[in-house]
Amino acid sequence: MRRLLPFLLFVVSGAAALVFETVFLRQLAWLFGNSATATALVLSSFMAGLALGATVFGRIADRTPHPLRMFGLLELAAAASGSLLVLGLGPGRQLFLAPVRLFEASGLQRGVELLLAFVLVLVPSMLMGGTLPALTRAVVRNLSHLVGSLGLLYGMNTLGAAAGVFLAGFVLFERLGVMGSAFAAAGTQAVVGIVAIVLAGRERGGESAARTGEVSAVAPGPLSPDRVRAACLVAAAAGGAAMLGYEVLWTRLLSLFMRSFSYSFSLMLSLFLLGLCLGAILLAALSSRIRSPVSWLAVLLSGMGLWVAASVIWMPDRLGRIASTGFADFLVQAGLRAAWIVLPPTVLSGMALPIAVRGFAAALGRLGADVGRVYAFNTVGAIVGALGAGLVLLPALGVSRSLVLLAAFNALAGVAVLAITRAGALRVGVAAVVALACLLPMARGSSPFVRAFLEASPGAQTLGEVLYYREGVTDTVAIVKREYGFFDVRAKSLITNGIAMTATVKPVWRYMSAEGHLPVLLSRDPRRALAVGVGTGITLNALASHPRLESIVAIELSDAVAGGLELFEYENGDSPGDPRVRMVQDDGRHWMELNDETFDVITLEPPPPIVAGSVHLYSLDFYRLCNRRLAEGGVVAQWLPLHAQSEASARMTARTFLEAYPHAMLWLPSVRDAVLIGSLEPLELDVSRLREAYATPETRANLTAAYLENPEALMATFLLDRGGIETWVGDAPVITDEHPWMEFFLHQGGNMDDADIAPLLDVPQADLDWLDADETTLARITDENRALRSYAESTVLRDARAGVAAARNSRATEFFLYPHGCTSAQIEALRSGEHGLSAEEISGRLRACDRLRS
Repeated sequence: MRRLLPFLLFVVSGAAALVFETVFLRQLAWLFGNSATATALVLSSFMAGLALGATVFGRIADRTPHPLRMFGLLELAAAASGSLLVLGLGPGRQLFLAPVRLFEASGLQRGVELLLAFVLVLVPSMLMGGTLPALTRAVVRNLSHLVGSLGLLYGMNTLGAAAGVFLAGFVLFERLGVMGSAFAAAGTQAVVGIVAIVLAGRERGGESAARTGEVSAVAPGPLSPDRVRAACLVAAAAGGAAMLGYEVLWTRLLSLFMRSFSYSFSLMLSLFLLGLCLGAILLAALSSRIRSPVSWLAVLLSGMGLWVAASVIWMPDRLGRIASTGFADFLVQAGLRAAWIVLPPTVLSGMALPIAVRGFAAALGRLGADVGRVYAFNTVGAIVGALGAGLVLLPALGVSRSLVLLAAFNALAGVAVLAITRAGALRVGVAAVVALACLLPMARGSSPFVRAFLEASPGAQTLGEVLYYREGVTDTVAIVKREYGFFDVRAKSLITNGIAMTATVKPVWRYMSAEGHLPVLLSRDPRRALAVGVGTGITLNALASHPRLESIVAIELSDAVAGGLELFEYENGDSPGDPRVRMVQDDGRHWMELNDETFDVITLEPPPPIVAGSVHLYSLDFYRLCNRRLAEGGVVAQWLPLHAQSEASARMTARTFLEAYPHAMLWLPSVRDAVLIGSLEPLELDVSRLREAYATPETRANLTAAYLENPEALMATFLLDRGGIETWVGDAPVITDEHPWMEFFLHQGGNMDDADIAPLLDVPQADLDWLDADETTLARITDENRALRSYAESTVLRDARAGVAAARNSRATEFFLYPHGCTSAQIEALRSGEHGLSAEEISGRLRACDRLRS
């Protein structure tokens, strides 16, 4: 049992280390933003620390007579330093931003952030990196047992890592919060360290003598030639580069079909680590058959490349949209679809690293240093692979071609291993043919993936011509024509990473237009505006239509979304080119942290909160940051999607917004899209100011384009005041950085369907006492509002008959026809009478469609 205990300790150690790493990455994203570049830099800093720790502590492990005790001390030190870092990055993270702000104007900001990230994670990552060479030195007593022992150690540690990722993403963050999860990991590491030290103390008496005797009495066999050692380092580095490159590309690819949920990323990484674990354990079982490490490495590297290249051919037909609505169903379906892609090459990779160590290791007395050196080469290769794949290959070539190129590189590394050791020409030639064969899928191009991506997108049956498709650094974006209701031939849909983010169909256009106009009208003196999230640019255009605004800062994280803005020029009026508009590509929160500018109007239109990485733009911490950037009398407008998330998720968002803003409203310009309005001061609006806006030609034209043709039409979209919102949200939890409840919607019994808005409409209508208007105007607004509400209720209840009757005489309310629509097929269905409507009702619907088509 004592012989097995170090292996079991390494399982637990791996789990704790990955929980810590996940926490570090999340907290550093709060500091440096959630952009792909920032994430890559932070991850690279952590991995560089692992490589440095393996090198430094590997040498120390060879000099200590008690490496198991050293392992225990490393675990204790990692627990302490990790806890201190988590505390520093939590309440004290503003201190770390000070040096970054100093270099903003110089253009050195990213470099300073990289240096700061490296310094912050250096100590805990170095300590974690030193555990593998230390424990290897403690466990391996004879080089002839190296492959089996190291394979088992590496496999157990990776198994723990997979469990840690899974637990963090699916259990710990939800139950304990971010910092609570980190402290749980620290406590676990401390227990592992104490047990290891106690175990080392019990064995200390006989261990040192036995080890000394082994070093002098056991011949390690002939030293590995320099060429073999060089080949093993090449294999370790190339294998690390290829595998981390694959991970980056697989994550992007699979997110297109699984949607970009945080669950998807946790599942993907867990499968990746599980494959490495299975490979290492399989190698331990086959260790007695390893006679030529170089030959094995060549076969494994070539096999990895060949499988990945072949999978590029199969993927488009094997992947598809996950229709599951439950937690277990999602795990099973997503896991099965990802497993056949990820597991085979990762299993081979898990076998390769221990074999590379065996080929490189020269003597038991320097085993720690040798393990550390091979591990460092593997980790440095992984850094290069992750950065190269995410920041260079993917935006330049796309996912499919990047996978093919990496596969060929992977197989070419097998050729290099054989060539370095001067293997026979036949063996080198066969490996070279395999490498060339890996390039064959390049000829297929990316069109099969584009087709599969669109077919897996929501509402795929209504998608038409692809106008734009780009795989950017941050995400994969498609702009497609789409047949919606109202016979809107110009309607387009913006799809990002498998999620329909927005569209230009009129009901959606209405909410985006309203989100831009309402905060300007409600702000005390609107001069400066900030738009977080540009998308189609319709909200930005609404802001720009107000001449009173002197400057607008528009922040868009996605380079691919920004690149498609010109395709929405009809809808956005080329507002990005307005001289008052300053376009910024950055994470909105990151930019606001580093800039002290204040604004009279802030519009927030990030991706839906269930999308991985976006919850930090819906948290109370973020809203408090917005408040620090809000000028006196300023107003914040937050998009509240009532689609692509559950009712529980929508209520969490609104509850969090209420926590930040004592004065709040909810507007419903579209059945599936609401707008939250918040301010630190009372919200009031004089109808004369509203009429002044409608008297301004550019403002009126913008409002009319969204069928908000008069003040009554716009004001009629008002639904709830603060009291009404409180009634609707009930006891929904508040989203914070520490407790990102939104990410766990499936586990909490939620689903991926649209929110049920019936409870929202059940809340009694709020008074219009905040609107300074005469009785006649208030009466017209009330009538218009009643018609909109009636139709919205009937739409939710799928009772179109009452809705059409309520909406027939109001042009604005025709746009609530969206769920029933005016497509050609729907018009034919109306005429056939299959809806069971009366002749008068059918005639009214057809007249409405005719007016909209004209």
